[in-house]
Amino acid sequence: MTNPAIELLILIIVLVNFGTILIAKIYSQSVKEIQRKRLFCSESINKASCFF
Repeated sequence: MTNPAIELLILIIVLVNFGTILIAKIYSQSVKEIQRKRLFCSESINKASCFF
């Protein structure tokens, strides 16, 4: 392969890895948010506040 092709391949690999890391971070934050809401709603006396 030529030098620009190798650079393009490395750039694509880096961007895919960066995107994977960002998606994993967003997913873990959303899981924590859902768990926090579920904990709040299970302990809340007023269940009407749980319907957002």
